[in-house]
Amino acid sequence: MYRKTVMKILGVEIRRASKKEIADTSMMRGGGIALASRSKPMLLSTVYRCVDVIGDAVAQLPLDTYLVDEEGYKSKFKKHPAYHLLNCEPNEDMTRFTFFKTLVTSVLLDGNGYAYIERDIAGNAVQLVYLPSYMVSIVYVPDRGTGIQRKRYQVTGFTELVEPHDMIHVLNFSYDGIIGVSTLTHARQTIGIATSSEQHAAGFFEGGGNMAGTLTVEGARMNAEQKKQNYDEWEKRTNSATGHPNGIVILEGNMKYQPISVSPKDAQLLESRLFNGIDICRFFSVSPVKAFDLSKSSYSTVEATQLAFLTDTVAPMLEKIELEIKRKVFRPSECESISVQFDTSALLRADMTSLAAYNNMLFQNGGITPNEIRRANNLPRLPDGDETFVQVNTQPLKFAVMRPVDPEKDKNKLENPKK
Repeated sequence: MYRKTVMKILGVEIRRASKKEIADTSMMRGGGIALASRSKPMLLSTVYRCVDVIGDAVAQLPLDTYLVDEEGYKSKFKKHPAYHLLNCEPNEDMTRFTFFKTLVTSVLLDGNGYAYIERDIAGNAVQLVYLPSYMVSIVYVPDRGTGIQRKRYQVTGFTELVEPHDMIHVLNFSYDGIIGVSTLTHARQTIGIATSSEQHAAGFFEGGGNMAGTLTVEGARMNAEQKKQNYDEWEKRTNSATGHPNGIVILEGNMKYQPISVSPKDAQLLESRLFNGIDICRFFSVSPVKAFDLSKSSYSTVEATQLAFLTDTVAPMLEKIELEIKRKVFRPSECESISVQFDTSALLRADMTSLAAYNNMLFQNGGITPNEIRRANNLPRLPDGDETFVQVNTQPLKFAVMRPVDPEKDKNKLENPKK
């Protein structure tokens, strides 16, 4: 038998999952149910790409823990127990990249992303255990003291309900702020149409790109056995599975083949597939350029798309995760002095021109030192690189309006204005 973890915080009894329950739950999350429910939409390349690009964008960003002083200045707090947890290894089964990509994927496809916070006896987080959404449900139970209904999380495999401050819960679009709604739920009709288009296209190309037709026999009637023989021979000679997708059939006697004059363009098959892809991109707030639709793009469009993707798509997701982690992973007494933030500069690694311009702007205004720039680019420290610099052609306005005759005398006037 395992022993339950029971703690008292401010006189309130808090029950948490045991090590065995957490281990059993981790073993149960094989993903079979989740994969089955997601398999049909994820077969669409546009859905896969949208989910993949958003998940990768979030997962590649370092999540740093900062110590905030009384004046609001931040410094990395590497000695905090949560620093390694959030920036390297959230749990023993996943890296930071895998954890956050899996969490974001769950948010987009299921509407909710869950992670159970395992704590030590002091209340510090020691693991963030990802939980598939099908294993978690929200229930309301009356408080023992006041009778007020309180939200709790019911997890498959846990004998006790989970307190809200022990469960990271990132919502997608939500109508009530309690349960998130999957993007696929809103896009269900469009995705259904797109899937039908893909199935239709697959059937068309499997048939060798040929449309259906009619086979007529003049002056004679065939019995059922003769018709079946002709059907079988035709299928054998033109089926792509037999290796003859464009094979020919020798017609006997007075047989004639007449194709049905409906082409893929007439049925607007390719056009419908194109518009379906753009519509899906809208649901996920991803530019078609990010989904490799370059039909109406240019270099300037690609640059603008990257900025729009960061501000309109990725930034809201980062904010959701940051706020949820700050208010739950850390103890309440730490919330005023601790901050967590994703380092979005990692998204500029591939755009060296923009990154260089950004660093140069900070350097020219004394906002960053040469060694800080070198550290960000994995270069060794310079002996004299810890000083900040400003451009020499900038000066206070009072100096700019003067017309000095005697520089030394005017300098004394400025330093001692009362004399």
